[in-house]
Parts: sequence; C-alpha cells; structure tokens
Amino acid sequence: MALIKKAVVSTFSMVMMTGAAVVSLRGLPMMAKEQLTLFVYVAFATFIFLVPAALVAAELGSAFGEKGGGVYTWVKEAFGARWGFVAIWLQWIQNVVWYPTVLAFSAAAVAYVVGRPALANNGPYVGAFCIAAFWASTWISSRGVDAIAKVTSWGFLVGTVLPGVVIMVLAVIWIYQGNPIAMLHPTVTDPTSVMSMAGGHAHPRYFPFIADIGDIAFLAGVILLFAGVEVHAVHANEMANPKKQFPAAILMASVIIILLFTLGSFAVATVLPNEQINLQEGLMKAFQQIFDRFGIGWATPLVCLLLAFGGIGGVMAWIGGPSRGLLWTAQEGEIPPFLAKTNKQGVQVNILIIQGVIVTLLAGTYFVMQDVSVAFFLLSPPPGLPTREE
Repeated sequence: MALIKKAVVSTFSMVMMTGAAVVSLRGLPMMAKEQLTLFVYVAFATFIFLVPAALVAAELGSAFGEKGGGVYTWVKEAFGARWGFVAIWLQWIQNVVWYPTVLAFSAAAVAYVVGRPALANNGPYVGAFCIAAFWASTWISSRGVDAIAKVTSWGFLVGTVLPGVVIMVLAVIWIYQGNPIAMLHPTVTDPTSVMSMAGGHAHPRYFPFIADIGDIAFLAGVILLFAGVEVHAVHANEMANPKKQFPAAILMASVIIILLFTLGSFAVATVLPNEQINLQEGLMKAFQQIFDRFGIGWATPLVCLLLAFGGIGGVMAWIGGPSRGLLWTAQEGEIPPFLAKTNKQGVQVNILIIQGVIVTLLAGTYFVMQDVSVAFFLLSPPPGLPTREE
C-alpha cells in the first residue's frame, strides 16, 4: 500500500473540522418551531444517536488511529475489505448528493448580503454559485489537510459559532429587558404538537405530541442534524498522538454541537413567536426578524455573509473526509488503481475531480428546474428535514 504523506493535525483543528462536519445552523428554525418540546428532541438525538456515535468514533479512532482509513478500516477489520469499501462508499456517495443542497443555503445567504433575497429562488444563480463554490473548495482541499483544517476551522468559528453566539446573546438581552419569552406564550393558532388547551387557554407542551408516523419521521430528521461525528477519523493518523488526541477532540466537538443546537434553537424560539418562524426562508429570515426587533436590521447582511462562509466551511469539512477513505480502498486494490493517484501533498486528486464532476452535474438541476425548492427537495438525501406542517 502506498504511503500517505504524514501531516500533523492538532486537537483544536480536529475539534473544528468535526464540529463543521456536523453543525449547520440551518436546523435552528426547524428546531425552534418545536418550542419547548425542542429540549426533548435534542435530548433524544443526543443520547440515542450522538453520544453512542461519538463513543464509538472515539474508541475506534483511538484503536485504529495509527492505521488511518477511518470508517473503511474499522469495518474492514471486522468484516473484510469488501464490506469496508461498502461502508466508505455509502458515506461518500450520500454526501456527493448533499453538497448542492448545503451550497444552495450559502447562495441564499449571499443573496441577502447583496440585498436581493429573491435571488435565492433564481435557479441559474443558485446553480452557478454551487458549481463555483464547490470547485473553489475542491481546489483548496487539493492543497492538503493543513489547508482544509485552516479554512474549515475559520469557517466553523466565524460562520457557525459566531452567528450562533450572537443569536444567543440577543436572546439573553431580550429576556433581560423584560420582553416575553415567545415559547412560553403559545396561541390557539399554534399546532397541537407544541401547545395544549386547558381552561380555554393555550399552554406550552413540554413533551412532544406523537400522533402518527409523520412524527416518527420528524425524529429521524432531528437525528440527521447530528450525523457526521465520525467523518474525520480518516485524519486520525495525521495527529501526533491519535490515541489521546482523537477521543479528546470528539468529546469537545460533541459538547460544542449539543450547545449550539440546543441554545441556538432556544434563542430563536425565545424571540420569535411560532407563527413568525419561517421554514421556507430559513435562518436568514430568522436573523432578519430578530435584528429588526432590536432595531439593528443593518447587521443582517453581515451575519448572512458569515453564514455563507460557514456553509462553505461545512462543505470543505466533508470534501476531504469520505474521499480520503476511498483513497485507502484504491491503495488496497478494492477500486480501480487510477483512483489511488495523489499529488505532492498526498491528496486524492482523481477522486476529487470525479467528485467535482458529479456535483457539477447534480447542481445543473437548478438550471433546468423552474422551482428551486423542487430541485432542492430532489437533491436532499432522505429523510431530509420533515416538519409538522408537511
């Protein structure tokens, strides 16, 4: 097997890359829509999925950290190389389909930055943005893991953590000023999933109202928000001491993930009443509404610019992960050997090029579909983000 160039990934970089791979603030309006029941949903996803996934990733990442290969190596050691390939292939291909959807989020954020929100529904603009942004991210990824770590870390800190902290601080100020906490005052027009009637008055629910299979599907959508904590195990062998550093990084990243999702959703639901949380226009609209309530609407374009950067950082967090696992399968002869080609930085260039071509073709859907929302739905991997209203 060809040797992969050794590079040192710090614990901090691994925390940032893992956080960027999992956290997307796009999910905040959806969770905020659930009002006080959001805490149950977050707890469910945390203890049923995130904690077990993080513990498994930490254990296996530590045990096989010096071997590299991530998910591919883990499954291969248990079931053989063929099943290892199946595992990394599934992780890779589901994200290839996902890239045009998350980049469409960045495209919408940039539309708010330039003061033309209507562009978010313009197919050619969204398609062109997705293609240009993905190839730019691919070029940066081809510069090696150091470049990926730097851009992803800054993207996560500036484009995800900072906006998340801003919205939390505004919620604290909102409460401190004596304003009503929106989620504690539901109206009779709110869905029964978040409120109940007693004595002729609407009261907030503390536990979700599970009525049909659609509510179960919603739980799957919530779990999907926490997926990806294991993706950067492929870079564990590029840490100085993976047996100690990788588990520590997974632990710290998991704490950040939980705090951002929980407190961020709580902040949105604190300031905005349920009927004002717009799922169609998403997070940018939520920031605009919150800033308008504080009389600082001028800050909306600035935060949207940060969100666009964060979205691209999230894409970069995935570009070099699963594709790196495929490189290991190529080097061990499980897929055609021309896919094992690397550049002088040890990056899987042929795999990245093929990945870019597929994403370009998928992003072309935005050019041919009249409705951007329809194209977005077609490209979104199941189960997507179902809502109570769907």
